[in-house]
Amino acid sequence: MLARVAEHLYWLSRYIERAEATARLAIAASDTILDLPDGVPYDWESLMQVFGSGDSDPGISEVEVMEQLVLSLDHSGSIRASIASARENARVTRDLIPKDAWIALNELHGLIERQSFAGFDRSSRIRLLKQVISSCRLWHGCLVASQARDLSWLFLRLGDRLEHADMVSRLVDPRVTQMVPGASTRWSSYEAIGWQNLLTALGGVELYRHSARNRMHGSDVLDFVLRDTNFPQSMAAALHSVRRYLNKLPHQRVSTDLLDGTIDGLTKLDLERLTPDLLTQNMDWIQQGLVTLHGHISAEYFFFQSNSP
Repeated sequence: MLARVAEHLYWLSRYIERAEATARLAIAASDTILDLPDGVPYDWESLMQVFGSGDSDPGISEVEVMEQLVLSLDHSGSIRASIASARENARVTRDLIPKDAWIALNELHGLIERQSFAGFDRSSRIRLLKQVISSCRLWHGCLVASQARDLSWLFLRLGDRLEHADMVSRLVDPRVTQMVPGASTRWSSYEAIGWQNLLTALGGVELYRHSARNRMHGSDVLDFVLRDTNFPQSMAAALHSVRRYLNKLPHQRVSTDLLDGTIDGLTKLDLERLTPDLLTQNMDWIQQGLVTLHGHISAEYFFFQSNSP
């Protein structure tokens, strides 16, 4: 497979996952607003920082944030920009992906391009975000059902799982959920709802409860979404998948030491004693590790370098 084709497939799946992740994060933020205790404002500037927009205005409003995250083409991480980039990568690799997947992506692209912020109230926004998630799930279903388990599959899955691990690190950030382990008494009535919003964003409420964890306690929820490999959407499950797909690639020379160190760091986290700043620092550390790993993958598979003397 040509390096540029592998890179298109890798980024195709990353952009699809990024669009879904952004939709899930936006829904989590919207749910949190509705459930916050009276008199507690939502920190929209911090939410934009979680998305990598550190230059956002301290007085930025909910409407402005959602416009940037959903429909803006000026913000590279928006849902609209991600879907447009995914479609472009799919266009040049159409012969390697199932026809149904290509159709699903085109329909999602059309849905987003038809939207306007005129009259875009919160309920309309939530409805659109749920449609985005459903369309991304349809895309994944088409791949699972019809994609050949060859190199194309490996690069698609590698990009998807790497992006998902990054998404989880952002979703659990206290700046998104406004929740931390060991919340003070003023949060006690809100705590269960806040942690349930996090689980809902990852589609994990039912599995969390089935795993005999009936209480919505912060450290239990974080243990589930970060470390429980039985939960397919957990960070640990995503990182293990990245390692598995890497090891299946031909001429694999990308070291998995970084992945192993990240997984080990997750295992050693003392979730009962995590402060908001410490949780954010740990998630930032993981994000930096994923960026470094992406660089190693790019250097090995996407940039041709002659090994001849």
